[in-house]
Amino acid sequence: MIKAVLFDLDDTLIEHDAAIKSAAGALFDNLIPNRENERQTFVERWIYLNLEWYKKFYAQEVTFQESARGKLREAFLPYGYRFSDRDADSLLSEYWERYVARCLLFNDVNECFMQLQESKIGVLTNGQENQQLEKLRRCGILSILDVVVTSEEAGFAKPAPEIFLHTCKKMGLQPRETIYVGDNLELDAIAPNQAGLVGVWLDRLHNDSLDSPGDVKRINRLTELYTVVQEYL
Repeated sequence: MIKAVLFDLDDTLIEHDAAIKSAAGALFDNLIPNRENERQTFVERWIYLNLEWYKKFYAQEVTFQESARGKLREAFLPYGYRFSDRDADSLLSEYWERYVARCLLFNDVNECFMQLQESKIGVLTNGQENQQLEKLRRCGILSILDVVVTSEEAGFAKPAPEIFLHTCKKMGLQPRETIYVGDNLELDAIAPNQAGLVGVWLDRLHNDSLDSPGDVKRINRLTELYTVVQEYL
């Protein structure tokens, strides 16, 4: 019987992709004015560097602040910028405020949570503790969650099975009593399945080019999750 549903955060509950594109574009316009034709290329590079520097943070090769500064410096290096730590931190603070202001809940989240009132609800996310908590707080859902686990707090990052097992233990539940749902097929569906949870892939984009394994549930909207939960009653 399913007793809890855990959610990924970015691009599952909140519109992370749209937020990062908006904030990165504004940062570019601020430092490189009147070159709008280059903005899209910069934003794509920013997204790539964001992932690469986060990997270093997850691997504990750098601190979170070092990863953020490294991303900023590498992104603007082709434009001749060299930032001191103070200047980098100031720009990153402005970027963060723009980003988090654009981190909006998807329009199916509240209805999904209402459908799952009989289950424990939590968030398990790769990311830095304070930033992820702040996003949840600003979106207005932090107070209704039974548990929030970040990779920084757990000491492991998805797809490691330890982070899923750590979260289940924190809730006092067995993995088989827990659903995990997220937008990344490998990290949010296959990995939790392998850890003993029920992995559900949230395929918002209807990505027909990706085939999910037979034991992975696939939904297109969070409001479809209730039906999956009912299958395990």
